[in-house]
Amino acid sequence: MTGDEPTNDLADLAARLVRIPSENPPGDERPCVEFVVEWFEEEGIDAELVETPEMDRPNAVAVVGELDDDSPTVVLNGHTDVVPAGDHEQWSHDPYGGDVADGKLWGRGSADMKTGLALAMLTAKSLASEIESGALDGSLVVHAAAGEETGIPGTRTLIDAGYGGDCAIVLEPTNFRVATSAKGVATYRVSVEGAASHASHPDQGTNAIDLTRRVLDAIDDYDADLRGREDPLCGRAFATVTELEAGTDSNMAVLPERAELLLDRRILPDESIDAVEQELDDLFETVERESGVTAERTLVQHYASASIPNDHSLAIQFRDLSTNLADAPAGPWGMEAATDAREFVADGIPAIIWGPGNLSQAHTVDEHIDLGDAQVGLEILERGVSGLLSE
Repeated sequence: MTGDEPTNDLADLAARLVRIPSENPPGDERPCVEFVVEWFEEEGIDAELVETPEMDRPNAVAVVGELDDDSPTVVLNGHTDVVPAGDHEQWSHDPYGGDVADGKLWGRGSADMKTGLALAMLTAKSLASEIESGALDGSLVVHAAAGEETGIPGTRTLIDAGYGGDCAIVLEPTNFRVATSAKGVATYRVSVEGAASHASHPDQGTNAIDLTRRVLDAIDDYDADLRGREDPLCGRAFATVTELEAGTDSNMAVLPERAELLLDRRILPDESIDAVEQELDDLFETVERESGVTAERTLVQHYASASIPNDHSLAIQFRDLSTNLADAPAGPWGMEAATDAREFVADGIPAIIWGPGNLSQAHTVDEHIDLGDAQVGLEILERGVSGLLSE
């Protein structure tokens, strides 16, 4: 069948979200965020747009129940932005068609993470009457945050606006595993300056590409050392060059005077950004001292790592539900990718990362999610939130 013939409310809502392009970059979340607010309002649930400071990047938030200090507040956190779909011709389904076929929802954001956002929205709808009647004690907050894929502080904006809580579930696709920790990442732009000259007289200039080889060798050695550091849940630390550019804005017969690279540094929960900065200071100072090559770096974005105790009651509750209902592994687990869980943990709010779908589908061509798994995820989420508001 197609996305015009959804199998149920969950498939319908998730498909409608997928059909709204919200690529980041450039950051086109507004139509999706406005849809979320309108959907909640149609369901009789209070919702509003919250603008990200100094950016045209709004977030949506919905609240069921009264926010107060005397009863618990659970936050369900999702993000509305998706990575660009790339060449649509490479997809077997239109990335923004929201097609439902073979029991799966296809399209950009289906796994990462508009189905997770749909779960949050439907959980709020399902539990609204019990929360408002007092049958469940407390309140439920749903975040539809902007900019998660590039570190725009959508979730941070919502927390600072008073929409935090006592605990949070970040609805990334984890195949129902409960992550209590996640790596951080710092991305740096590193530049090396040479001196341009005609390629027929290369000795008259200094080829920035040649200079960059010294920097790349040093980063390789640094990465080799980092791989000896390992978190029992999140895995190893890494330093990886993800982009290199030189000479692309000049004539083909000219030695490039400048080279730039992007350095991706994965950060373990027990590492601090200050320690990473010091290591990079030492690294590039050594390159300059030993080879005379000066490398300038600028921090492009930083996601902090995050961690809560493996035996936190929030983790145990969702671990037990996921084991019983989805046959998920029962043991402690951590994510190698960075998530917005860091924003909650930084404020002392315990957060887990959990959801249906496979992270390997994120950012891929023909991204999809199994709708049977998603339906099980909805049951687990409703039960989990009910349990948290019944304690």
